[in-house]
Amino acid sequence: MNRFTRGIFLFIGDTLSLLFSAIIIYSILSSLSIAEKPFPIAHTTIIVGSVLIALMFFKMYMVNWRYTSLNDLGRLVLGITVGGGISLGLAHYFIGMGSYEATFTALVLTNGVITVGGFRISKRMYYGIIKSQKGKNKHAIIFGGENEGEQILRDILTNDHWNISVHGIFDDRVTPGLLLHGVRILGGKKAMIEYIKNNPVDQLIVAFPQYPKKDLKVIIDKVKEIRPEMDIKVLPSFHSLTDNPVGVEHIREVSIEDILGRKPVNIDLQTIKASITDKTVLITGAGGSIGGELVRQCANLKPDKLIALDIDETELFYIENEFKKTDANVIPCVASVTDKQKIDKILGHYKPSIIFHAAAYKHVPMMESFPEEAVKVNIGGTRLLASLACKHEVNKFIMVSTDKAVNPANVMGATKRVAEEVCMAYNGTCTTKFISVRFGNVLGSRGSVVPIFIDQIKNGGPITVTDPEMMRYFMTIPEAVLLVMQAGSMGSGGEVFVLDMGEPVKILDMAKDLIRLHGLIPYRDIQIKITGLRPGEKLFEELLNSEEGVTETEHEEIYKAVCSSKLSSSVLESRINQLFTLLEDDEDSESLRSLLKILVPTYTYNESKKEPILKRAKKPDESLLIG
Repeated sequence: MNRFTRGIFLFIGDTLSLLFSAIIIYSILSSLSIAEKPFPIAHTTIIVGSVLIALMFFKMYMVNWRYTSLNDLGRLVLGITVGGGISLGLAHYFIGMGSYEATFTALVLTNGVITVGGFRISKRMYYGIIKSQKGKNKHAIIFGGENEGEQILRDILTNDHWNISVHGIFDDRVTPGLLLHGVRILGGKKAMIEYIKNNPVDQLIVAFPQYPKKDLKVIIDKVKEIRPEMDIKVLPSFHSLTDNPVGVEHIREVSIEDILGRKPVNIDLQTIKASITDKTVLITGAGGSIGGELVRQCANLKPDKLIALDIDETELFYIENEFKKTDANVIPCVASVTDKQKIDKILGHYKPSIIFHAAAYKHVPMMESFPEEAVKVNIGGTRLLASLACKHEVNKFIMVSTDKAVNPANVMGATKRVAEEVCMAYNGTCTTKFISVRFGNVLGSRGSVVPIFIDQIKNGGPITVTDPEMMRYFMTIPEAVLLVMQAGSMGSGGEVFVLDMGEPVKILDMAKDLIRLHGLIPYRDIQIKITGLRPGEKLFEELLNSEEGVTETEHEEIYKAVCSSKLSSSVLESRINQLFTLLEDDEDSESLRSLLKILVPTYTYNESKKEPILKRAKKPDESLLIG
């Protein structure tokens, strides 16, 4: 039906419901009356006409029949009441009103609430009670019996296409034995585990966004131990019932981030919003995992202009395409952070107030083979961008750093540590406030361990882990980006902020968890192979140097590292120039590493590092050449 035909259908249905109500009331009054009375046609016509006009006024012919709500029923009762009052006045004025007619009118209106209301909710009742159980073959239970669980259950009952039949609800907060839309509350988490042991449950829906992640991991591990094949879905914690109702479309497959044991981060959105809204923001590395999420989060805060800069035109194309149908003023710029003329031109044209510097080479083993590229981009790009930020009077410069900059055992970490030193050295030399934010690994970033493991599982294994004792800090990409933005809004210049990454996670345990999440059993369905540490890898990453400490900030999950620059800005500049002189002279990687060691005394490396691939390439066999 379209809007017009639906209105006509409801109008006819209401008319018939009111006429039916009048016939019922006339039959009842006739059976109770000694004297036979003719059917009051005139009064009935006035009643029906008045009520229909009132329902039109209250827009009761613009609602969806299947989704009639309590609010709609309230307006329906109000419309019948107002229409009834009008009908009493019209009947009294035009045709007179005796006691029989007054009683007839009052009873027809009262019964009309039932007949019209019953007609209006009939379709919802049909889908919610009768049809909801037809053809359903997924035996499901819901963990969470308050607002979120109630809304998801209601959505399941009113939409038969979900193919779900809910057999029980479990929640320690709710009294057992109560019924929620006809489904019984069977107890708390202990009762749920027992139920899963003894019943053929196909799906568990976790509709409890506030439930602690550590406790959720315990439940998921226990459920997977009992039924490895069970489908577990969760409602993410960012859904808010005060904003939008939740339904089945909002739940998703349980993922590794749900069982990391991290509690959701607390964000002061008002502070972040004040630092971004109506300002021009430039993000380097906008095509990467962190840079792309920075673009998305900043776009939500309505900046005046949002310049997305990256050397990868394909990723920028995807970013631009993502925002084409939105109000966000996202401007793609294809450029390298090492191109002085181009960056100078961009900053001069757009005059950004804030720069988020996320452009960097990050893959540790690759940079061990190409240390000169890490120096050019991670150090040279940061220095160039910092100097131009000063020149164009950028208000804030926030650099995304890494835990690998702490006691670095690889070129990537050492170059990021020098980049932190660059930011500290430039702070105070101009009006720009330079801030660095250091954090660990993010889940799901390109080339990170989780996507690699998932691909290996899909291909039947084995999962490759470099060392059974390797541990890493992990955080979701949105969490990391929001905390970077939070730290940037807090910083006054010169700080190296450290994000609270929670507890480190053993990579081997993560591999096992991912296998279980796919309904498989480690070492039986998917093997795990230990391959040995790669060049530049450490068993443990640190967020602070051994000689460093931290001080608390106003945000409980952001700390400030006590790390002053060991080199003056002039000495730092001189040593960086020496690095680039080595690059120009095409010196070997050993010389670069030696000079990096001087710049970063805590940098340790194996002197038998491999030479870059291009320098190790053998000359072709001339006998194989033609002509």
